[in-house]
Amino acid sequence: MLSRLLFGLMACLAPTVPALAAPALWQVSDEDSSVWLFGSVHMLRADTEWRSSAFEKVMSKVDKVYFETDIGPEAQMLITPLTFELGFNRDGTLLSEIVGPKLTRRVREAAALYNIPMASLLTMKPWMAATTLSMGPLMYSGFDAALGVESVLLAELPRERQGFLETAEEQLGFLAGGTTDEQISMLRATLDTLDVMESDIDEMVAAWAAGQPEELGAVFAEQMGGYDEGMVELLIDERNHNWVEQIEQMLAENESALLVVGAAHLAGDVSVVKLLEDRGFSSRRVQ
Repeated sequence: MLSRLLFGLMACLAPTVPALAAPALWQVSDEDSSVWLFGSVHMLRADTEWRSSAFEKVMSKVDKVYFETDIGPEAQMLITPLTFELGFNRDGTLLSEIVGPKLTRRVREAAALYNIPMASLLTMKPWMAATTLSMGPLMYSGFDAALGVESVLLAELPRERQGFLETAEEQLGFLAGGTTDEQISMLRATLDTLDVMESDIDEMVAAWAAGQPEELGAVFAEQMGGYDEGMVELLIDERNHNWVEQIEQMLAENESALLVVGAAHLAGDVSVVKLLEDRGFSSRRVQ
């Protein structure tokens, strides 16, 4: 869903992943309690190693593991119709009428390259077309959502230990809530970076697995460079601020929790970790 898009805006070039992978893991504390933050990748190859003894120790001792949103089988029954409602034009308007002939031509070329039906793309709103096209390079180069961090962990955890920071409606709303111009900028930026997306995702996953979140964030920021500023704020900054409010409440209630969110949310000046530090909480890299 949204997170998958953000790492699709994440093959022949195989990444050099360290034998002992150690993605960044933080402990954030107040005077008498702590929560842990782990940056995830939502689609991975089968041979990517990411679990470590430090991560397993934290996950085993917390009461609850929070994810961005529920992507389990029951949740998909809600997500699928909601995606159609928010992502497709139901009044007969075609994508080509919204974005114009020049951009439509580029969409058609990308669709042909990744065997995505153009007839389906033409029924989509620009944000949905961008999301769909961004999946092409990932699937072509062997990435699979079923192997992503969230999918793997959700399958292991009992329901009572699962928590979610956003509903499906909220998460999809961040994408669908952009203005038409912002969505068109998003589509254009996606098309502009498709040719380097395969190598960029390899670079991001390698940086993530090596515990280098700022390096990952730099590649991610370059991928998003063509986005309208308002769209970036909606997709990253606003959500980070929303999560910080929830984390602050967890700490106030001494909740024992691990939060697993997209690694890009834990890098940069508006990262979740930085925002918590700005509020007076202490943080340290555990891994």
